[in-house]
Amino acid sequence: MSTAAFKLVPAVLLVLACHVPSTHAQPSTGAAQRLHANALASFQKARFPEAYGRLIALADAGHAPAAELALWMYLNGPTVFGRDWDSTPEQLTAWAQLARQPAPTMLARSYPQPLLPVTNRTR
Repeated sequence: MSTAAFKLVPAVLLVLACHVPSTHAQPSTGAAQRLHANALASFQKARFPEAYGRLIALADAGHAPAAELALWMYLNGPTVFGRDWDSTPEQLTAWAQLARQPAPTMLARSYPQPLLPVTNRTR
């Protein structure tokens, strides 16, 4: 994680600690609330891949607060976490609808090919 991104983590943790579901969110079951609390605990412990996995499972099941956070993690993955998070266009659209946000556009990213070692052949 870059130094600039690392400085954002306390602010993100504060937002997560104070996160109150929006009024448009559907009521959650006790089980969904516990799973959401587990996802937030994973995030607060800096276990980001685990947190993302938990959030997307809840978001895919229709949990609006989890959809909002999963969408935020997806959109800010490279900047804040130094990585891209996996998702499909269908997931992003569904999460955005749950979070009442515009659906993001997936961008194609290209990554440099690793350099192959040069062998010294002498004959």
